[in-house]
Amino acid sequence: MRRLAIRHFAIRHFMLLAWAAIGVLAFGCGGGGSDEVGAPGVPPAGPATVLTWDPPASFADNEPMDPYRDIDHYEVYAREDEYFTNSDFPVMVIPAMTSVDSTRAPSTGSINSGRKPHSEFTLENLNPYVSKASRQYVSLKAVGVDGQKSAFMPPIAWDRI
Repeated sequence: MRRLAIRHFAIRHFMLLAWAAIGVLAFGCGGGGSDEVGAPGVPPAGPATVLTWDPPASFADNEPMDPYRDIDHYEVYAREDEYFTNSDFPVMVIPAMTSVDSTRAPSTGSINSGRKPHSEFTLENLNPYVSKASRQYVSLKAVGVDGQKSAFMPPIAWDRI
């Protein structure tokens, strides 16, 4: 069985561009198959409002992956601590693909015509599904069309305003 691997991600800050660059460099690769994410969540340099990521480009065994064909959706997880386990339930599901404006999309007739991989999520969309705690930790898992799930992405701290 092949497992998906989330390669890296970044959070978009509404702070100085320098802080955003530091945030991008501070996050590493997800991977492996452990039950828990042992690394503590990284507090954002400012209010994190949008979670962004790059779609996986390879499976855990380094076999190349086509995000247009191989990823079905992403599962969003939120907790009051950063210790996600495989027994946690997702609070939201995001489709792997999003539509793009047809006037901008190349009309090649291929599978990716008019679509692009989903790569960002507005954290405020989680408000109805999470506890009222002021700090939440958020993580993702990529889910393949075969139902296999990646390991948890390293969690980020989200301070709700």
